[in-house]
Amino acid sequence: MHPVVKLVLIVAVVMAIAVLYGRIFGRRDREQRYVGLTDAVRSKISHEISAGHKINAVKIYREATGAPLPDAKRAIDSWFVPGQGPGVRDAAAAWTEGRLTAEARNRISELVTAGRREDAMALYAEATGASDSEAQAIIRSWDTTQNY
Repeated sequence: MHPVVKLVLIVAVVMAIAVLYGRIFGRRDREQRYVGLTDAVRSKISHEISAGHKINAVKIYREATGAPLPDAKRAIDSWFVPGQGPGVRDAAAAWTEGRLTAEARNRISELVTAGRREDAMALYAEATGASDSEAQAIIRSWDTTQNY
């Protein structure tokens, strides 16, 4: 075998080993400490999502938790931001369509404020005829400051 071919093969094998090593062990900074999802971090993430900056939210999530990119993207895609989401639109529609009375709306807001979300979900489902999953989605994003 020609010496140049041997040299090329050796370089290729060394590069393959380096790539595999990097994929398996990653480039982790051993000195880096992850802070986790503190209230401040959660607030920053919610703010970035509300502003439409999902990439920044993913970056903040990854820096705080050390999660791999696919997990961070999945977490941000399912992130709950109070006052946004399908529940707000559905609650407003239920009010304007007459399915939710003012009395029921006020009672639901009281229950949500008191932290009794299960009772609020049951009341919403009973008042509007929504399914349990629909009621859960709506109460999950119920904003007591909105005048539905």
